[in-house]
Amino acid sequence: MNRLYSIFCAAVIGFCAVALAACSGSGTGDFNNAGGKPYEIILSVEHELWNGEAGDTLRSVLLEPVPMLNQVEPMFDVSRVNPGALKDVVLRHRNILIVGINSDLKEPESVARYNVYARPQIIVNITAPDSGSLVRYLSDNRRELQQLFEITERDRAVANNRKYGERGIAVEVRKMFDVGVNIPRGFSIRSRSGNDFMWIGNDVRTAIQGFVIYSYPYSGRGDFDRDRLIERRNEFMARIPGPSEGSFMSTENEYIQPEVAYVRINGRPWARMSGFWYVENDFMGGPFVNYSTVDEKSGRIVSMDCFVYSPKDPKRNMLHQLEHIVYTADFASLQSETEK
Repeated sequence: MNRLYSIFCAAVIGFCAVALAACSGSGTGDFNNAGGKPYEIILSVEHELWNGEAGDTLRSVLLEPVPMLNQVEPMFDVSRVNPGALKDVVLRHRNILIVGINSDLKEPESVARYNVYARPQIIVNITAPDSGSLVRYLSDNRRELQQLFEITERDRAVANNRKYGERGIAVEVRKMFDVGVNIPRGFSIRSRSGNDFMWIGNDVRTAIQGFVIYSYPYSGRGDFDRDRLIERRNEFMARIPGPSEGSFMSTENEYIQPEVAYVRINGRPWARMSGFWYVENDFMGGPFVNYSTVDEKSGRIVSMDCFVYSPKDPKRNMLHQLEHIVYTADFASLQSETEK
């Protein structure tokens, strides 16, 4: 049995140690029938715990609002069931969290298991000696628990994109930018210009998903300052026309300023900028997340911009789907791949 901390370290650099353990599942049955929607969790917990401080803490952890969305959406959609109801089709859900009390324990314990009753599936058990220690444990490890389910969902999406993605678009992206990406099914190329801009989109009912790739010469570390990233984003995203004459996309920077974090994805450093976009001279807007990195081979910055327009529908999953594309980015050239 391996400590779950080792899984955290493999997925995200800089996680702090957490007293969790993980083991592979060995369930039987149909391994292609995991139910539920992305970012949906079945929570098994007794009624008394759910209505007390432990329940308040669980709600605080799992229902924490996603930042930089222009409407309140929780990190996860949670459906609580009593432990006795955790059977049959419920056990085949993609994400299950089981929380309980065992007075024989000296300290809280946690175990994560994969593909026990269905595939893909994760089941996390958290057990504590009493309610007080359970609350402290959940509070101390809230971010690790959130990231475990986040990473699991992301890895599923990445694997699905690589297996079933739009290969024709991937070829076109590789030709223009010498970067490999896996685009989900249903997306299409909306426009391209020169050798430095491509807009890939997907319309879903009353919503629009946009994934834009653009590149420009790298001039120094200052290129990753917030103001410079905004300036470059506005320059390229203005190529996306608005719905009326003279309208174009821009970045909101007056009332709510974008936030920049520096992250590593598959070992590569990226600047991740999140905020809101709007259409100049019209009435449209929504959230965006922009990822920028240096391609050392070409000496250029490559930016991947994810934006959503959805005035009626929730935006969380649509934005996550776009961000997952970035996690498939491969900067190995075709020639290098051939030589391997």
